[in-house]
Amino acid sequence: MSNSYQNLKHWITNSGLIISNPDEEHYGGVYSYFDEDKKKYSFLYPEITGYSTSSLSFFYNNSKDDNLLKLAKANSIWIIEIFKKYDCIIQGISNDKKRQKFAYTFDAAICVKGLLDYYKISGSLEILDTAKSILNWIVPAINDDGTILPFKNIELDIFEENNDVWYKKRGNLHIKVSIPFTQMYEITKDESFLNIAKKLCDVYPKFLKKDGSLSMHENSDEINLHTQSYALEGLLFTYGTTNSEKYLECCRNCLDWCSNKIEDDGSINLWSNSKYSSKSIYPVAQVIRLMLLVDSIDKSHQYTQDVKKLIKFMNSLQASSNDSKINGGYYEEFYKSVFGWKKRKKLNSWGSMFAIQALFWYENAEKTVFENSISSLY
Repeated sequence: MSNSYQNLKHWITNSGLIISNPDEEHYGGVYSYFDEDKKKYSFLYPEITGYSTSSLSFFYNNSKDDNLLKLAKANSIWIIEIFKKYDCIIQGISNDKKRQKFAYTFDAAICVKGLLDYYKISGSLEILDTAKSILNWIVPAINDDGTILPFKNIELDIFEENNDVWYKKRGNLHIKVSIPFTQMYEITKDESFLNIAKKLCDVYPKFLKKDGSLSMHENSDEINLHTQSYALEGLLFTYGTTNSEKYLECCRNCLDWCSNKIEDDGSINLWSNSKYSSKSIYPVAQVIRLMLLVDSIDKSHQYTQDVKKLIKFMNSLQASSNDSKINGGYYEEFYKSVFGWKKRKKLNSWGSMFAIQALFWYENAEKTVFENSISSLY
């Protein structure tokens, strides 16, 4: 594997991003990012701990390194402790107590995906039972039309939505919530889980635009590459189980739209039809993964040149430093300033976790088989 891959793997597992000391209170928890300028980590993020569990399980399945499995187990136990303590998956743990007032359905789904990825290795019934309990917590938030109320107000004990910020409003990102329901069906063969997954996926026409893209919210022109990629991940994952051609067709059309949006430097702007602008790590890494997986279905190599451009841009955000808290991680974005595009000096956890899977599949593209790989998508 490339130096980019090896350095990134070392950053994820050894930089301090994951609390790896068993004597610490939040052993197994994962921070959102490391702020290079402030020299400190941000809040502990359960959703990202779910991504970490999945990525570590992915590493383990490809290396059989027991140290990786130890960290994945620690991630899983921490998620279980959070769920038992709060009876939900809170947004985060920090001095800002507001993060403990809301529990997001999307975050809960990502935690279940992580638990199930670790369950497939460990066979732990406690892991499986907790995963089922969290899915049961999500179900009351699902509307009859397949959309999802984004969060639970813990004080009022009700699921809600509002227009405060984009992720507090039901949107295309919630199609990804289908993934752990599909995966739970694959494990248990309980059709009720698959029926929910298909219900969540079947909302995509609400967001579908004539050019093949998916709007962030219903009846909106604004497109967010990150949430659009979440939707495609849910559709492609569930396609892997159902073979529903409409899910695959939506993915292909949307990836064609992405292809046409690639800029000269290999980036794709995070926002379209918006006042905002950003060249971010996480959506580019997501698009790379999706293109590689779709290409692996029929070995068409349709997106080969696009992926090369995107990989080059993605690696331009990789940090190089003598500081182990920094070296190998991926910065969050280039943001637009009065002085032009500037690099935001925050080492982003989930973007880095998406990036390492993108690098692995890119560097092993000829060996990547869709049927064997799709279950690893996180």
